[in-house]
Amino acid sequence: MNTATRTDGPMVLPRAFALLRLLAEEPVGLNLSSVAVNLDVPKSSLSATLKALTEQGFLSRTGSMYTLGSESYSLASVILAGRTIRQISRPHLEEAMADSGETVLLAVLEPDGLHFTYIDSVESPESVRYSVAIGTRRPLYATSCGRLFLAHQTETMRQAYYKAVDMREVTDKTITKPEALEKRLAQIRDAGISVTLGDYSVDVAGFATPIFNSDGKMIAALAIGVPVSRGVREEARFREVAIQSARSISNVFGYTEDPTAH
Repeated sequence: MNTATRTDGPMVLPRAFALLRLLAEEPVGLNLSSVAVNLDVPKSSLSATLKALTEQGFLSRTGSMYTLGSESYSLASVILAGRTIRQISRPHLEEAMADSGETVLLAVLEPDGLHFTYIDSVESPESVRYSVAIGTRRPLYATSCGRLFLAHQTETMRQAYYKAVDMREVTDKTITKPEALEKRLAQIRDAGISVTLGDYSVDVAGFATPIFNSDGKMIAALAIGVPVSRGVREEARFREVAIQSARSISNVFGYTEDPTAH
């Protein structure tokens, strides 16, 4: 008995973390048998961990079902409150750059609702690459990030935007008519990504994807900036990296994608 306890000791923390993560992905909860199957751990070894976490408030038990408890949510809130979007997103930007080989950026909508600003970037090591200074502002209507922010605004907000902004042509691919832009925004919402191929700068392609919080609100955009020739040649790959990277950040913020949304 004592030998078993000592052998099991080092596994307590990893098992507890795995258990919390599992239940975070199962909002309706799981019973002991289901937890054991998912974690590939004997039920007898789980009982003590479940009991301890429940007593401390990290889990809640209703009948035979376990769900996350109030202490888990409190701890998550404290952790997130102490970190900015930039800090949380940074390792994901670095990973996206490694996967794509291209410059990856983080953008947020400005309070005026007319522009967005780049707040972080991880530059590509390529000699020919997209580069932009942190703090640079861009208009919404002609850019991949900007259209993404517009796509996730209400119709009332978009109509107010069209009245407030002179949508001038920047390149021959720039969309300047509200009706045409509305069609593009609908496509962006359906696809979950905003792509530009020379719409704002003739030499640049952009692949922007939304970052959501736990309420399903778009709080930032992740974008891959690419020389347009490489963007056209490897569009499918850049789309995939951008979507997966933004999804990973959204998951950190507690967003759970509705499987019926697309």
